[in-house]
Amino acid sequence: MNKVVTKCFIAFSLALMIFAASILPYARASPEQNVLRIAITCPPSTFNLLHSIRDVCLAGTFAYLLSEPLILHLVNGSVIPWVAKSWEILDNGTRYVFHIDERAKWSDGTPLTAYDVEFTWSLRMKYAFPSSLQGILSDVKAVDKYTVVFVTTQPWARWSLDFGGTLVLPKHVWENVEDPLKYEFIDDPKKHVTSGAFIYDSFKPGEWWYFRKRPDYWKTESMPKIDGVLLRNIADVSLFPLLLQKGDVDIADAYPFYLLPQVVGKPNIAIWFPPGPSATEVLCINTRLYPLNLKEVRQAIDLAIDKLEIAQFYFMGYGVPGNRCLVNMAAYPEFYVPEAAWLGWGKTKEERIAEARRILDELGIIDRDGDGVRETPNGTRLSFKFIIQMVPITAVRLRVSEAIIGYLKEIGIEISHYQPLEVIEYFIQAFISPQKDWGFAQGTYAEYPEPWYNQVFNYLLPSVGLSQVAATGWDQTDPEVAERVSELCHRALRRLNYADLVEDVKEIIRIYKDHLPTICLAFYPFWILAYRTDVLTNWNPEHSTMTPAFGFPQPSRPLITHELIPIGLKPPTAPPAEQPPTAPPTTPPTAPPPEMPPIAPVISIEQMIIIAIIVIIVIVAASYMAIKVKRKPKT
Repeated sequence: MNKVVTKCFIAFSLALMIFAASILPYARASPEQNVLRIAITCPPSTFNLLHSIRDVCLAGTFAYLLSEPLILHLVNGSVIPWVAKSWEILDNGTRYVFHIDERAKWSDGTPLTAYDVEFTWSLRMKYAFPSSLQGILSDVKAVDKYTVVFVTTQPWARWSLDFGGTLVLPKHVWENVEDPLKYEFIDDPKKHVTSGAFIYDSFKPGEWWYFRKRPDYWKTESMPKIDGVLLRNIADVSLFPLLLQKGDVDIADAYPFYLLPQVVGKPNIAIWFPPGPSATEVLCINTRLYPLNLKEVRQAIDLAIDKLEIAQFYFMGYGVPGNRCLVNMAAYPEFYVPEAAWLGWGKTKEERIAEARRILDELGIIDRDGDGVRETPNGTRLSFKFIIQMVPITAVRLRVSEAIIGYLKEIGIEISHYQPLEVIEYFIQAFISPQKDWGFAQGTYAEYPEPWYNQVFNYLLPSVGLSQVAATGWDQTDPEVAERVSELCHRALRRLNYADLVEDVKEIIRIYKDHLPTICLAFYPFWILAYRTDVLTNWNPEHSTMTPAFGFPQPSRPLITHELIPIGLKPPTAPPAEQPPTAPPTTPPTAPPPEMPPIAPVISIEQMIIIAIIVIIVIVAASYMAIKVKRKPKT
């Protein structure tokens, strides 16, 4: 009997020990480690940067941890050297020359050169060429080991983002890959080769990814003072306030404005708002459908929608009422066109609705059978399908869409089918599908690096990417007007002088305000950062790097991460040199640095109790076995 009990006791102890081993990887880093813990809500499907066009989570949050750009174009407007130490614009803006820092090295010790940049673009041109650069970028050529030139067919206003923002890939790794589109290391950190300060160390699929600091990072004047960066995927964004207040994360990326009341004013928590706001909540109108193809009908709809109520009530005062263009003229006064203001300003709800009804009445679109829904002179009912992009700000968007349905009902427009969609399905139905059966599509464009780009990007012909021309079909409805707007958009993108660009955009706005293929509902802040100030200091969100696509200020971007200082860390005795040294940094030690244990979400009190119980059980078991041995009779 004693043997049975002993065996059961040992089996139970081993089971608990195995359970303990399974939860130990979730322990907090040791006190000596200063790790930036970032809460995110967007897990990537790949770490292959050739897929960053389709994977917004990779492009937005992870890309700048995986690789480095030639230069940094910061939110505050400054452009600073990074992998490239200097640059020139030659031949009237058709040659962009970058001079690579001679110190730059990959994490395996191989020098980073202009040939890496050339090879990166050869891959991009073959497998992932940005549609916005079609017909613009004609060649990328390494002149010598440390000089690379981008050759264009015309000047390009976004050169610092599209060319300088290049994330460079290691040629000596990728040239040996048989199928670059299938190359993957999201689940194999040992394959990661980077020029950046942090190298991919460990992960738990879908839950967390840890990047540890390289002690041999080549850019010595920008060596981070923290030991690593941990990105935690938090599926439920409503947990952000609790995680921040408990100190389980140091920063929440893209913190939702509607959760701000839970952390504003709390001890050791600070909030940063991006410039603007310039994220746009829009209502695309399918102009392929009659009578939505009539600009007067779209004007009536724009007038009926209470943009002031949407901004102040549904966006909780964090929104700015939309106008009749896609630029927040209140935040960027250089683009102000008075006649493009929303026509509802200064009018009561009754006055707006009456004016919208009058516009429809004059078109002969009236309620002919008394059921509250208008019909056109040929009998077409104003009854349409309404699709909604669910993420982000899902709860806010659903309430706004309900309000819009109410506004439309008041002027005799019926929503017969209402369909909330996940992001990918929304993009397919709104932009990609050749057959579009919806009348209205409500969604968002996150903040672009430049306040004017939303207005320009969306109305290039042929349509570029997920543009609103592709969604609304405006180029088919008003081809001459759409073509004129497209010409102005192309001209604006050729401007290297900002004042000239502004004038082009203002001319676009003057045309756009009357046609309204997309109605701007509200502008709002998207990339809000909420962060703790009691673990790390020297937060500089305004030093975040703009990217060619959406958004600005993710804290994984170089300068924010590199400038952070752990609380209690002694500052250096002398400031780093303003200019990088002419000689390369000293060779790293031959012995590899000690491996850092995997870092992940902090251990809970319950887990600590379990571990303590296991330790006690093990001690008791050992004592019990020792007593049994002593009592065993001698043979």
